Amino acid sequence: ITMDVNITRAGFHIGFYVSFVSGILLLFLERGTAEFAITALTFAIGLLFLAIVVAVVKWGQWRRRM
Repeated sequence: ITMDVNITRAGFHIGFYVSFVSGILLLFLERGTAEFAITALTFAIGLLFLAIVVAVVKWGQWRRRM
């Protein structure tokens, strides 16, 4: 899989934005509420998305070296 640099950069920015905003919100929300649970889930999804983008980029770099 070869991805354009702009696509991976956009994916990284989206994942970072989602993780950052939800992480900040987690600091201010009360534990045990529905808002906290949804925000924690959003934070986890953002981190997972970031990890996938980074893995795809690293895998592409490794493949180009071979």
